[in-house]
Amino acid sequence: MAQSKKSLSPESATDAVVALDRELLPVSELLLRVEQLRINARSRSEVDSVSRVIADVVQLPLWEERVRGLPNTLARSALFTSANRSMERENFKREKIASLRGVEILYTGEELRVDDGDVFLQITHLARQLPLGEIVEFSGYGLLKELGWTTSKGSYERLRDSINRLSSTTILITVDGPNGPGEKGFGGSLIRKFEWDHNANRGTSQRWRIWLEPEIVALFGRDAYTKIDWAQRLQLPPLAKWLHQFYFTHAHPIGYKVETIKNLCGSRIAVLAKYRYKLREALELLIKVGFLLSYEIDARTDVLNVVRAPRRIPQQ
Repeated sequence: MAQSKKSLSPESATDAVVALDRELLPVSELLLRVEQLRINARSRSEVDSVSRVIADVVQLPLWEERVRGLPNTLARSALFTSANRSMERENFKREKIASLRGVEILYTGEELRVDDGDVFLQITHLARQLPLGEIVEFSGYGLLKELGWTTSKGSYERLRDSINRLSSTTILITVDGPNGPGEKGFGGSLIRKFEWDHNANRGTSQRWRIWLEPEIVALFGRDAYTKIDWAQRLQLPPLAKWLHQFYFTHAHPIGYKVETIKNLCGSRIAVLAKYRYKLREALELLIKVGFLLSYEIDARTDVLNVVRAPRRIPQQ
């Protein structure tokens, strides 16, 4: 006679999810296993017990206040380009985005730039304090101040446009692993949905509510994201900002050809000599803010090498 499926008590459901978390499973597998626990549960209390525990498990890392967490796969790619704000944004449909070897990014949506990256960084910074899936709430004024933008009507409109772009996207990321290419992946939008209330008298968006997909935590796995110095980042123009995030993912930077850096940052400067001039300007700024000690572009190979300054000790 076949054995009947054993029902999970609330206590055993809790123990099962905690056990899964201790196995340090990839979040995609963790969520699948938890969903199976929900299916096997035979009462509302058992389902609620599993849901409460997974809400605690699936959460972004609690990095320090002075830094912002950015997944390495995004920081080392042309997803957030360094293009100047005055240039018209491109529109992509399953476009392959330039990235380092071992990562493939297919993107659909309006071109994202480093200022959109700033908005994403600040939203995930707020979201790290909550179980993923819960609503992230903030004031438009407060977010603009954190971004270092003005609080003019134009800045509120710029913020709304950026959040809309982050929501109206489809990103498919596949990452090679020890067992072969495309071993891990993430597909979805950087922001699932959003809403705001509008102050008609001032023409500004005063209160925001943002929903992130819980699966986005897959981008923030152990050794898969970098904590970026926020104060330094806010001092920088687009190209220097992109270089800052890129080299922050390298504790000991290796050399890259100038053309490789140009492609990875999504530059639209057609002439390599002109880009090389802009690159030097950006690198000088990174030295000025204390991020780099020095850099050198080899005249024969056109390989850029940089030396990072010692990391500052985070202040709690």
